[in-house]
Amino acid sequence: MQGAIFTTFSEMIIEKMGMEQWNELLDKTAPISQGVYTKGELYEDSELINMVVALSEKTGISAEQLIQAFGEYLFTSLYESCPADISKITCLREFLLVIDGVIHVEVKRLHPNAYLPKFEYEGGENNELIMYYTSKRKLCHASIGLIYGAAKQFKETIKITQTECMHDGADRCKLVIDFQE
Repeated sequence: MQGAIFTTFSEMIIEKMGMEQWNELLDKTAPISQGVYTKGELYEDSELINMVVALSEKTGISAEQLIQAFGEYLFTSLYESCPADISKITCLREFLLVIDGVIHVEVKRLHPNAYLPKFEYEGGENNELIMYYTSKRKLCHASIGLIYGAAKQFKETIKITQTECMHDGADRCKLVIDFQE
């Protein structure tokens, strides 16, 4: 997993819970990196997952909720450092539709070893967009958080319903995004 994910996770924990909590998390999970992350490096996915599990045990908040909250927090950092020119995108739907075919293409160009999720799209009823998420990491809750973060960026109100999930045995996660009026 890209180091930028870890640096942003540490920033979120320090901002929301304090440096003492971050240090406690590092002591409890003993990551190989010792908690020193560089944005451009790759780190084991298990380091982040172990921290989320430990944080879930301490706070009583489910790992899924924590991962979703992190995804929402992470959005601003990813948006501000986006390697693709997205300056002309003015709405959430348009932004979501370019993630896989434009943004991820540029990320791969800059970071050839990065492992990125795959998104497929189809139209839904009325104001809906259906996004299918596929990834060996099964971090669909982070994707949901990222989408909510994007909605805030574009000042739009949405509701996401997850009707299929890889955690329940599906081949991919189905996210139905309802754009509210």
